[in-house]
Amino acid sequence: MRDSGVGFSPFGRLGFSSDGVNGSCGPFFFFGRWPLGSKKEWVALSRLVKAHGVRGEVRGVLLTDVLENFQGRTIIRWSRGGEVRELEIEGIRPHGTLLLFKFKGVDDRGAAQELVGGTLEIPLDELVPLPPGEYYWYQLLGLKVYTEEGEFLGVLEEIMETAGHDVYVVRKEGQEILLPAIKEVVRAILLEEGRMVVHLLEGLR
Repeated sequence: MRDSGVGFSPFGRLGFSSDGVNGSCGPFFFFGRWPLGSKKEWVALSRLVKAHGVRGEVRGVLLTDVLENFQGRTIIRWSRGGEVRELEIEGIRPHGTLLLFKFKGVDDRGAAQELVGGTLEIPLDELVPLPPGEYYWYQLLGLKVYTEEGEFLGVLEEIMETAGHDVYVVRKEGQEILLPAIKEVVRAILLEEGRMVVHLLEGLR
């Protein structure tokens, strides 16, 4: 989900993985291959949740709203626990809020069921660049959050989606603050410094 009212609009929700295991949580054209044993960092675009029909399709929950990351791609990495496979995409089509994936060699419901629970991942450096001022969730998670006066509020550990805007969950020493991702609250995102500056509206603390 994106919050255009913030001005920096976060976000394209993505799970993040540095070891090949997901840490979080029409026709396509060939984009490129990579070795399964490479040291690349990976991001998850979708989580496979259920076999669909009897022809090998699998339902996938989107972990990003930046669908351009699927375009031009026929090879994608599947990961579940310590197991990793390379899958060739034959087709993707919408199914409500989900996507239906068809992979080469996965031609019946049983084969599709074997993929359930895995995530579909691409290398971090192949993510579609976002416009200036927009961020993927993995870039924001882990930021240290400070007030405009310099008070340390905690670490941004979770992002929740709501109907109106995203909500940042900031935790410190067992306590948490919920910060709406709106321009009146989020004053600056300083990725190179690893911090976010916020203005605490009345009632947020």
